[in-house]
Amino acid sequence: MHVRTPVSILLLFSGLGACHSTPGAPAEHGYTLVLIQTGPESGKLSKEENDRAFAGHFANMGRMAEARQLVVAGPYGEKRHDPNLRGLFVLDSAERAVAETWAHTDPTTQAGVFQLEFHDLATDAPLQRALEDDLAWRAREKAEGKTPQPGEGARPYVLLTAEHGDLARRELGPLLSTEGGVYLFASLDGTRALALLDAPDIAEARERFGPQLENLGAYALDEWFASNQLARLVEVR
Repeated sequence: MHVRTPVSILLLFSGLGACHSTPGAPAEHGYTLVLIQTGPESGKLSKEENDRAFAGHFANMGRMAEARQLVVAGPYGEKRHDPNLRGLFVLDSAERAVAETWAHTDPTTQAGVFQLEFHDLATDAPLQRALEDDLAWRAREKAEGKTPQPGEGARPYVLLTAEHGDLARRELGPLLSTEGGVYLFASLDGTRALALLDAPDIAEARERFGPQLENLGAYALDEWFASNQLARLVEVR
């Protein structure tokens, strides 16, 4: 997944593992977050080998989405806290062995262009519904003789990773709405948190969410690209 080649499959995150569900709240669902990082063979393949690996990469993502395995995919932008980060997947299984089997079908990973890092993710966001909406949109485009290109129907966001999930919920939870500008929260490995911010870049995220960021403790901000559907999740919860 090239940083400059946006991938629109779906979206991300809601709920914090550090908090308990309230009565009547949707139950959290377990997923596996896969961080896609630069691999040892990156830049070493011939142009033909590289093109073939990336063609397989995108085709395989489409296959996994159709199989309801891959519910989220998107590349990191230019500004990210770790230059080795290239993109991420969210896979619809909390079973690590299952998730690893699915993720390692990626041709770019098999070629060593990427390497994968796995994390536990929990959310009550309707990611499966969002996936179905995305697939339905693609089906309509196809019926009209159109072929959506990688990144079509997507937009920039900022991902926030907080080391203290309880602080993230306290500060950002009240802003979980379209108007508030925090689209999604998720628990990450049980105690950390992941949030998606309505901002096109880090500079704007710092300006818009500055008061909350001051009280989060340790955190990282990353520019990220994902489906426009993401902004609708707070409306359909």
